[in-house]
Amino acid sequence: MKKILFILLLLPLVSFSQLMYEVDYPYQADILLYEVDYAWQADIKYWVADYRFQADEQKHYWYWCDYPYQARYKVYWVKYQYQADKLVFRVLNSWETY
Repeated sequence: MKKILFILLLLPLVSFSQLMYEVDYPYQADILLYEVDYAWQADIKYWVADYRFQADEQKHYWYWCDYPYQARYKVYWVKYQYQADKLVFRVLNSWETY
């Protein structure tokens, strides 16, 4: 019973985390991203978390993983805005993602 309760409590932390990994080629990526210069141009404003447990998909807190099998999403940074699936802007503070 304790194991089931532990798994149910741990499940939201794993399933809704925003774990990212940067790949070398566009065909390896799940999503193509372009970093814009201003926040008003972006589809997504994200903050890079220092620790894995801080990652949150709802709040756009991203954690960059060391290996591709650890990540939920594999991303590739494109050179031109028209090539991207999403336009993103990196914020300095976590509260700025809203």
